[in-house]
Amino acid sequence: MDTVRSTKKSYICTGTCGAVVSEEEYNNGLTVCGAEVCTMKGQPFAEKVTETVVVDKNDSEGDVVINN
Repeated sequence: MDTVRSTKKSYICTGTCGAVVSEEEYNNGLTVCGAEVCTMKGQPFAEKVTETVVVDKNDSEGDVVINN
């Protein structure tokens, strides 16, 4: 059985706009919310880390089963 783990980092606005910024955009200077109507305008984005785990295994028929 093989297990593959993938971690992705993004940044989110916790205000009313709910913006999501990629790690690349954040590292390029987009670090605060700029939405005019957002309750968190001018405030820094919060870090969000998402981990994905995929387990591959063979069932009794030899078919590959993927569990997410």
